[in-house]
Amino acid sequence: MPRLVAADAEGNYAIDKVLLIDQVNHGDSAVRNRGKLGTNFNWIDGARDVLKIATCELGSIDSHPALNVVIGHSMGGFQALACDVLQPNLFHLLILIEPVVITRKAIGAGRPGLPPDSPQIPENLYNSLRLKTCDHFANESEYVKYMRNGSFFTNAHSQILQNIIDFERIKASGDDEDGGPVRTKMEQAQNLLCYMNMQTFAPFLISNVKFVRKRTIHIVGARSNWCPPQNQLFLQKTLQNYHLDVIPGGSHLVNVEAPDLVIERINHHIHEFVLTSPLQSSHIPQLTLEERAVMFDRAFDSFKNEALVKMTKQKL
Repeated sequence: MPRLVAADAEGNYAIDKVLLIDQVNHGDSAVRNRGKLGTNFNWIDGARDVLKIATCELGSIDSHPALNVVIGHSMGGFQALACDVLQPNLFHLLILIEPVVITRKAIGAGRPGLPPDSPQIPENLYNSLRLKTCDHFANESEYVKYMRNGSFFTNAHSQILQNIIDFERIKASGDDEDGGPVRTKMEQAQNLLCYMNMQTFAPFLISNVKFVRKRTIHIVGARSNWCPPQNQLFLQKTLQNYHLDVIPGGSHLVNVEAPDLVIERINHHIHEFVLTSPLQSSHIPQLTLEERAVMFDRAFDSFKNEALVKMTKQKL
């Protein structure tokens, strides 16, 4: 399986740090927060968590400029966009894989009398999701059988599926290989809340996407039908530096079902961005305070000349 390119052959860039961040109710974070979370799962708060961690962890490398890339899938794609809305100067390139912004419910009628940003979900979708998010099993065999045949990940790449099975498993201490109950790190109720709240905070992002100016790569699966066509059309029309990349045969879970293609495309887009980024040639070297003061005076004069509007006298 291909990996992110650690450094390109020409020495234009090297990866310094990769951050993998749990949602507050996913993975090990779900275990740590078990029993502490309510029903209001705010997708925007997920973006704020990413920004908090990234702000502490990312920065320049010695005298070289740091180019920060945010990559998100589905809800993570929503949050990657929200990161740039909330803090526009942290990330330089956005890579969105099947981002969920506009859903079918958002363009439907909804329930009469309720505002469009209220938590609503079709009952048949809820029931389907409930079958895909089981979290308790009688034993190891039932757990593995479900993950391979009944979960969201049945079509995942074999190695990724095995990694998910191994990562999500929690067994009672002292149980033998197949002799005791198994549960997943993420609780079913918290999993379902991600979907029931998916439209609650979308109006905020929909209203602010127009302010995102960064190069934004939109990776979609050619046969995906999770998001309606309006989702892609909205992003294509609204984002100022939008680039569409279609993965042939891909579904909504293209990132785990066709990882070779997705990683190849991510490497390509990062490489292309680094070679064309103005930050590569405009990085400001370390300056003394006196040198900075001179630069500021020049910049202020230039800014002032552009900003001042001459008023003409008008007769009363």
